[in-house]
Amino acid sequence: MASPYANLVWHQTDPGVWQRSIDELEQFYATMVVLYEGSGRMFFGMTGHVSLNINVPSDKTPEQAGELVDQALGKAWLTLAHLHPTIGAQVTQVPETQEWVKTYRQFQEEADTRAWLDRTLVPVSTGQTGEEWANSDPPAPKLPTLFNIHVPAQESDNRDVHRDLVFRSPHDIIDGVGTLILLGNLIAHASRAYNEGDAYQVPAFDGSEIANLSPSYRIAANAPPELTKAQRERIEKMALQKAEAASPGDAEVLALPFRHGAVVPGRHQRAALALNKNQTSQLLALCKAAGATPTHVFHAAAAIVLRDVQDRPTEAKRVRYVNYILRNERASCDTPYSTAKHPAALYHSVSGQSLVVDMTLSAAGDAPDEVTRRQEFFDAVEVMKDFYQEVRNDQEHYALAPTMWAAATPQLPSSPRPLPVPPPNTRPAVSISSMGRTDTIIPPTTGNFNIRNPWVTGEELGNGLGLFLSTFDGELCLSAAYNDAWHTKADVSDYLDRCKEVVFNGLSIS
Repeated sequence: MASPYANLVWHQTDPGVWQRSIDELEQFYATMVVLYEGSGRMFFGMTGHVSLNINVPSDKTPEQAGELVDQALGKAWLTLAHLHPTIGAQVTQVPETQEWVKTYRQFQEEADTRAWLDRTLVPVSTGQTGEEWANSDPPAPKLPTLFNIHVPAQESDNRDVHRDLVFRSPHDIIDGVGTLILLGNLIAHASRAYNEGDAYQVPAFDGSEIANLSPSYRIAANAPPELTKAQRERIEKMALQKAEAASPGDAEVLALPFRHGAVVPGRHQRAALALNKNQTSQLLALCKAAGATPTHVFHAAAAIVLRDVQDRPTEAKRVRYVNYILRNERASCDTPYSTAKHPAALYHSVSGQSLVVDMTLSAAGDAPDEVTRRQEFFDAVEVMKDFYQEVRNDQEHYALAPTMWAAATPQLPSSPRPLPVPPPNTRPAVSISSMGRTDTIIPPTTGNFNIRNPWVTGEELGNGLGLFLSTFDGELCLSAAYNDAWHTKADVSDYLDRCKEVVFNGLSIS
């Protein structure tokens, strides 16, 4: 009996050419790229960042050590091309059939290997840091690419080699958690290559790497090819709930204020707010005492702040925050797809039902007191706790995920290409992605490599805000991805500051 997923299995179509169809998760992101390609930018393109400091040995000059670090990064990147060959793959659409395929081309000879390395490991020496460079409208390559940013040394630490790594990739190849895993694996191999020197051997590209190509989510999670009648009815109920949530009769759905005028996206940007170790420690202790997580409290704050930045009405009115949550599905996948062996994949989902927080927007000149504000905060936190736990504990969610992705995927007309860029959303939203403790994925120290500031974002070409929450080495960071066609850094930084203020006031953090 033929496998229901035969089309999703990697198969050789020509000598050295391997292809498979894509599933609903991959098609969603591939579709969004086509929808916005007329802007010259890549919707949801992944950006991963990490800073490296390597102390220069006493028998080396900083220039010599820097060269060895760059050589080690090259060896590590080639090693990942063997261990995770899907970073060399590309999703395209067949013009005649409009079908999507993911294609991987083997390295047939040394020249292929060198060409791939030259194309996808790019040194950058602009005098900028990785963060500055990532905010300067960097290229959105069609193949996953690692940019090796040579950061000038400061006078106080001129015996260190500084490298910022910025990874850029289409989202139909890798997701956010996968990007962090990939960077963690890269650093581990680069550290080994740096320490071992000529003794470090890059695996041979002899065809054995084909076994490492990552499957689609449906295969990795062993998702059922067809839903049961009860599961289809659940999907229908979720769709009904989402429609009702977006059209409440007694409340106004909140929309993020934005600067009007632009009709096409500008530069994707990232702003960040970090808590120090003492603040983070207090926050974690108080969250635990409240039976909540940092994700619960900051998502509650994001909803409240969206309410707070609205223009005040003449009379108080009911308003509603409507959004969704993302769920990392690697725990739902079979071994080895649940492990760090398969970072270059899309193994995540969205909640099928809408997250709803109902609040009151007070009238102009009528500010709620501190007691009321704290109660609003804890009410919102309870909503978050219940919703996150409901999705987390849903034993069928992994099976429903592909169908939910399909429902969210826009239909693409066959022509013209490029398509007209969609206008800005009339009701832009604020979402949040929690990456958790990133130091469990990328340790702060690996051999001679000291690591700082790992983060990841998806290219924001809309007029909403995408918030990201993570903790690294005892310090929590709340960041935001936004587009400068509709928001300024001051606007976004103010939003992040307000979120912190809501959390600190709610939890009584000094």
